Amino acid sequence: MSRTAATVLAVLLAAACTGRDDPAPPPYRTVLATVDLDAAVGTDVVVHDLAPSPVGPPMALVGAAGAPQSWLVDLDDRAATAVPAVEPGSELVISDDGTPLVVGAALTRAGGDVLPLPLGGPPTAVLLVGETLHLARETRLVTVDVGTGAVRATADAPAPVTHLAPAPDGGLSALADSPDDGVVLLRLGPDLRVVGDPVVVVPERVSTPTALQVTADGTVVVAAYVGAAQEDGRLVTVADGRVRTVADLTGTDDTALDLAVDGRAGYVVLSASYQPAELTAVDLDTGERTAVVGLCGGAGAFGAIVRSADGSTLTVIGSCIDAEGPTTTAFVVG
Repeated sequence: MSRTAATVLAVLLAAACTGRDDPAPPPYRTVLATVDLDAAVGTDVVVHDLAPSPVGPPMALVGAAGAPQSWLVDLDDRAATAVPAVEPGSELVISDDGTPLVVGAALTRAGGDVLPLPLGGPPTAVLLVGETLHLARETRLVTVDVGTGAVRATADAPAPVTHLAPAPDGGLSALADSPDDGVVLLRLGPDLRVVGDPVVVVPERVSTPTALQVTADGTVVVAAYVGAAQEDGRLVTVADGRVRTVADLTGTDDTALDLAVDGRAGYVVLSASYQPAELTAVDLDTGERTAVVGLCGGAGAFGAIVRSADGSTLTVIGSCIDAEGPTTTAFVVG
C-alpha cells in the first residue's frame, strides 16, 4: 500500500470491493467517532502508516520528532504500544492472526523478532498475503517468507514500483511510475516477472501514483496526482487490460489522495484552501460525486484511508486546521 511522511500524516491505503450493476446508497454517511492520536501517545505525532486488520479495527503506526521510540495505536481501545523507533518510509502490515509487522530496512514483529530484508532500505511498496511478504524498492522486486525472512523470488520491474495489490487469479498487480510513459499498471506472475504488456493508466509524464486497489472481479482502480503541483487528482479503472473509466478530481491539494472502494464507488478525501475537508464518494462509472461526509469545518490535511475488516466503516487519518492548531485525528466513518 503508500508514502510521504508529513508533519501530521502519511499515506497508506487500502480497501477492497465487489462490483454490482445497480447503484445503491453509499454505506458511509457520517462520522461515528474520532480518535485523537496526539492524546493517545501524549505528544504531537507523525503518522507513518495506517493498516487494516483482518481480525479487528485498523491500527496506526506513529512517531514523534526526537522520540527514541514509535507507537502502535489501536483505534478501538485507543491504547498505544511502544515499538523501536521506525525510519521514515516504513510501513505497517497486520498478519492474519492480528500480529503487527513493521516493514522498513528490516521486518520487525511487534514484541518479537527482527529479520533483515534484502532491499538496502525501506520499501516503496509492501503487500502481505498469508505468510508471504511481497516488497518493492524502486525497480527491485522481492518475495520473502514472513516467518524466516527467506527469499522466495526476485525480479526487476521496468519502472519504479509504488504500489502492490493481489489479483484474483493469484498473481499481483503493480503500479509503477515510468519517466517515459507516466503511471503504468503491471501484471506480475508468481516469480514476480512482468506478464503481458504494461497498461498506461495516466499518460502524463509528470504524475504521481497514490493508490491501487483490485476488486474481486479483477477490476483495477488507480488514484494519481496529475501535474507537478499535485493539485489535481484522477481516478482510473482498468478492466481486461484496458482503461475503462477516467474521473478527474479537483480539491486534492491538501490530501495524500488515498483511496477506498466499495461497489461502484471510490472514496477519497478532498481538501484545499477553497474546499472544506470532505470524504467524497465518486461514481467510478461516471465520475460524478455522489455523496460527501464533512470532516472539518474548513480545510485540513489528510492521509490514509482504510476499511474495517467487515467493511462497515472507513477510517481516515488527518488534521483539521483551526484556531487551536492541528490535532492528528483518526475519523471513523460509517
